[in-house]
Amino acid sequence: MKILWNILPTLGSRTGIGWYARETLAALRETAGNDEAYLESPGLVGRSLRLAWLKARPWFQREEIVSAAAPSEKPRQRSWKAWALEQARLVQDAVQERALNRLYKQGRIDLYHEPNFLPWSSDVPTVSTFHDLSPILHPEWHPSDRVARFEALARKAVDRCRHVFTLSDAMCKELASQLGVSADRISRTYMGVREGLAPISGASLDSTLSVMGLKAGYFLHVGTLEPRKNLLVVAKAWASLPAGVREKHPLVLAGGWGWRCDDLRRFIDGNPGIHRLGYVPEEHLSALYSGALALVFPTLYEGFGMPAVEMLACGGGVIASRIPVLLEIMGRHAHYVDPADISGWRDAIALAARQPDWLDAPKLGAVEHASQFTWKATAESTRAGYAKALRAGSSRLAA
Repeated sequence: MKILWNILPTLGSRTGIGWYARETLAALRETAGNDEAYLESPGLVGRSLRLAWLKARPWFQREEIVSAAAPSEKPRQRSWKAWALEQARLVQDAVQERALNRLYKQGRIDLYHEPNFLPWSSDVPTVSTFHDLSPILHPEWHPSDRVARFEALARKAVDRCRHVFTLSDAMCKELASQLGVSADRISRTYMGVREGLAPISGASLDSTLSVMGLKAGYFLHVGTLEPRKNLLVVAKAWASLPAGVREKHPLVLAGGWGWRCDDLRRFIDGNPGIHRLGYVPEEHLSALYSGALALVFPTLYEGFGMPAVEMLACGGGVIASRIPVLLEIMGRHAHYVDPADISGWRDAIALAARQPDWLDAPKLGAVEHASQFTWKATAESTRAGYAKALRAGSSRLAA
């Protein structure tokens, strides 16, 4: 069994998809049998071009600031930057498709795994991981070009794939209801907790926090700053607290800027107690989680919810949105709030600040709960999905 992975999502500063691809592939290799091989695409040249592109992309993606509350009445014409982005993607896709077909004809690969939704079109038997369906269900959260591409290609992608992976039971149901994927073609593969994430305290905690300009006791959010994360609600809830509480327990946002978040930018600029760290190095994450009074996770929609599970791995308390996937993943190890309820978020944050022991009940057994989410388990479920995909191909050939 020779499986080729697209490793482009693992390059540069990683978000959830990047960590999923890197850690799942590493776990597959660590647990591989003698009849398994895992290859990567693209090669050195393709990776170098991708890294250079990642440095230039922010400039190409920079857009005029437009308030989400008061969008322009006239639709903006497509810019030359958007055209250039599309052309670069088309060239990349064409190169990769030719490379895949060549490797398959040479017998060097049996299956191609796309970890980032939409696979390259090729003759190779294909599987893909769909992390969520937000571009279809909530197009208002995404750049218009991404929505158009996803709507045009998502259904074709699942039709092309012999098997589809996703990260929760909640997402399995959505793939079936929204894209018509039959249950026998879906494998649920929970994400794991990254190695090294654990509770830390004392001098080690204080010294690492000082490097980031922090002191223990803040409210924390981890993740890309984009509409789906619903951060303006929690920022407004925090900003309505008394000044003394805000000074003692600032709001810390760890993650890069995403898209359609200009209103959030303005709000952060007007509230100096909100600290945006940007992308945090992996070696600082245990301290970042451990130093927080609580993780606030007001997300409107998730495929899994990695930061919430990572907070549990570090023994911390979580205040989370009451949405199906977080109820599934977190169980009793979180306090839940309706994602749109600003007063509810304010009350929860205020109670955590006033009575930190309010968080003790969901924290009880949190580390043990998080320990069941391992990349080895992700790899085992993925390997079983590969077997189904290859058997499906054999059945079709026999027919």
